[in-house]
Amino acid sequence: MPATTSNAGVRTLLNRVDKAPFLIADMSPIGGVFTPGFDNDKPVDRNIFPPDTPVLFSTADTAAVDGCGAGTLRRTVDRCIAAGITANIIACVPDLLVNDDADAQMAKMVGVPSSYSGAYGLLKALDETGSKPGMLIAPNFSAQRPGNAANPVFTAFDAVCEKLITPVAIAGVPSSDKTAAVEWAADFQDSLNIIACAQGVKISEGGLPVVVDPAASIAALIAKTDQQMGGPYYSPGNQDLIDILGPSRSVNFVIDDPGCEANWLLQRGVNSIVQKQANRTSRSTNGPQGKTFWGFLNTCTDPLWRMISVVRTRKAVREAIPRTLEKYIGKKLGPHLVTVIIQSLDEFLSELEALPEPAVLGHSVRWDHSLNDNASLRVGGLVISMDFEETPDLLDLQVYTGRYEAAFNILATEIQAAMQAYNISGQLPA
Repeated sequence: MPATTSNAGVRTLLNRVDKAPFLIADMSPIGGVFTPGFDNDKPVDRNIFPPDTPVLFSTADTAAVDGCGAGTLRRTVDRCIAAGITANIIACVPDLLVNDDADAQMAKMVGVPSSYSGAYGLLKALDETGSKPGMLIAPNFSAQRPGNAANPVFTAFDAVCEKLITPVAIAGVPSSDKTAAVEWAADFQDSLNIIACAQGVKISEGGLPVVVDPAASIAALIAKTDQQMGGPYYSPGNQDLIDILGPSRSVNFVIDDPGCEANWLLQRGVNSIVQKQANRTSRSTNGPQGKTFWGFLNTCTDPLWRMISVVRTRKAVREAIPRTLEKYIGKKLGPHLVTVIIQSLDEFLSELEALPEPAVLGHSVRWDHSLNDNASLRVGGLVISMDFEETPDLLDLQVYTGRYEAAFNILATEIQAAMQAYNISGQLPA
């Protein structure tokens, strides 16, 4: 064989080009920037959580949990456990000090991009921990709009999401009224990465109800859904937040009323927590009720990219492709290699279509000569087109009602049967 080195004998040769199995990344880890706590008896353990450094730990790791301190990191751990899950958390804990005013605290939570501090410290998550977060939260620092401008922490989170691909960021937006919530969301109308909720949540601390940021509870719900369903393709909406006592304020919800407050908010990119069945007795003796997260959309105004499940499915596929196909870089470009790559992609999307609740409705993977000119091919370039459609959530179920004249045929048949049963025929005497 002139194509191989000369040999007299028998030898085996290695074929290193075969179809690659795609593995979807775990997108349930909860990442975020958290406060260290200012309780002198229980500060964060800086040996475990150095300032501005991503640290990965499990809520089942008692040593790490004990080192969380008394700030929002410990509260996030409690929300996950109360939701009934064991969660992985990637935490950045900036060096907030007890004497820092609100502006100084916000500045440290946001951080500096070039220093990879604060929220930007999560860009180092993969290098520092070997994992990437699937959700980003910043409890107590999401509702603010300093100077009537976009929230700076979530502006940073938006950039982190774009860089890491996998995450979405969850915000508890201003909860005073619906207008303030919508104004917050409008700052991120072009982003696919931001999930907003219009209320705070009541939780039990020391046996008493306190109002806190809802982001940790919503993140725990999304992580729980991912774990139960086996992937990030499914909506967290229309499920109960079992770790909370109720919302901080009521949002009017009527399932068949497009004008109810919950729908008004949702169509403007803000989710809410609602009571699906009104069974209270008196407003004067009952506080806000309901635990159902009526959350399906992000803050984006593009109707094709508003669904949380659609965006997270697209993120999962985008993240898996370069990580899996990296093995082919450096192999000889030829028909066999191109065919194997196309087959790998096609089988990957076919598996997503074959799920009991399909993540993808249909797809197409192809090589087009018009996109692969000779100049690109001769320097090792290859372009493959892959189109697919995520399965949308059912959001607007419409049932049309009308009159049904044929029902009188049924009535006539029943009358005739009854008359025969009693041996009655013809007309009854007057």
